[in-house]
Amino acid sequence: MNTLYAAADPLEAEILRSYLAANGIRVQIFGAGLWSARGELPADAWPRLVLDDPRQLETARELLRRYEHRRHAQASWLCDCGERSPVHFEICWSCSRERPA
Repeated sequence: MNTLYAAADPLEAEILRSYLAANGIRVQIFGAGLWSARGELPADAWPRLVLDDPRQLETARELLRRYEHRRHAQASWLCDCGERSPVHFEICWSCSRERPA
């Protein structure tokens, strides 16, 4: 039983479980109950997705890559002028200042 994905929180784990299920891939979520104890336990308390059928590993990984790409594509950075630009912009869309390091 190997971890397919470590989710950021139980909500993300459920979203990903539903996303994968909609594409015919069944996963189990382990560790979601430990989420409220994170910081108190010396163990890994992240919710983990575990694949039911190992033959679907490559398809599941590809779907998760797509998920990650969309998630990061919506990230943004805040310019000194107060406007947000997508993370892949090197300069502010509003004032043309360079993205801070």
